[in-house]
Amino acid sequence: MFIGYRTLKTAVAAALAMWIAEQMQLDYYVFAAIIAILSIQATRKKSIRSSYERIMASILAIGIGFLIFEIIGYRPVALALYFIIFLPLTQRLRLQDGFITSVVILTHLYTARQLNLAIFLNEVYLILIGVGVGLLVNMYMPSLDRVITERRQQIDKRIAALFFEVAAAIETGRINHHSLTLEETERLLREGKDASLKRMGNAIGRRNDDEDYSYFRMREQQFELLRGIVRNVDDLVLIVEEGKKVADLFRTIGDNVRPEADASLFLQELADLLATFRASPLPTTREEFEVRSALLHMLQETEQYLQLKQRFVARSEEIKHRRGKSTK
Repeated sequence: MFIGYRTLKTAVAAALAMWIAEQMQLDYYVFAAIIAILSIQATRKKSIRSSYERIMASILAIGIGFLIFEIIGYRPVALALYFIIFLPLTQRLRLQDGFITSVVILTHLYTARQLNLAIFLNEVYLILIGVGVGLLVNMYMPSLDRVITERRQQIDKRIAALFFEVAAAIETGRINHHSLTLEETERLLREGKDASLKRMGNAIGRRNDDEDYSYFRMREQQFELLRGIVRNVDDLVLIVEEGKKVADLFRTIGDNVRPEADASLFLQELADLLATFRASPLPTTREEFEVRSALLHMLQETEQYLQLKQRFVARSEEIKHRRGKSTK
């Protein structure tokens, strides 16, 4: 049975928070473990945000709860009024993560039937211990660099393979259905994007301008264009003279699929090829018309593919320049 690192962190945080609260002889010391568990989030930024919401909501809950209990008394109707006031307030102040914590604190006050300095400090200590331990333990995050690098390499290889397969289909007329390659590429894109998002969420104090995330977003958009290119393969019912040039272009793009490769040369070659298409004599048969139409659609989608790549390179340079200025 595999036990994930997040499960281990949750167990350690809960046990440590409860032990500290118990050693301090706090009432309801188990509550510190619950807060610590809730503070273990998927990323550091989420954990910090969640902890902030719990602290602010808890302080607000003590104040509002005290006022309501003092006016109405410690009765069930007071709890109902508290929920009517507090729930919309947490939503308005964007403190939703702290709602459950604040409800537990309110039940402590309701059970104690009073609020004095000792009870107030008891609740504050429980919150600080739970949040503090949860944050401390959640600062450990395994590196995602290797996963991201592997996914980038795997995606590049599969996109190159798709271009080579389409080029072969154009030249030979033999259609190779690419559903497995497409499904695998889609899975790798999803995993890579999720990993890059998580790494951004763990990078405290940095802007959300991760180059790897931009890469996966670019590849997602390119992948949708590649789907369209592959769909057009089904219309290649015969081999035409223009197909050889399109196949050569696709092989060249496949050989230079890495994101840092300059797309401007391929865009110029593609523009020349499109001009040749438009200057060519009109098709004489329906089959030839359908094939040339499919090839034209392929080239148009490839043009968008290359433009996405060009924009990605420009954005990557901008990010590097910005980071270089911030380190000076």
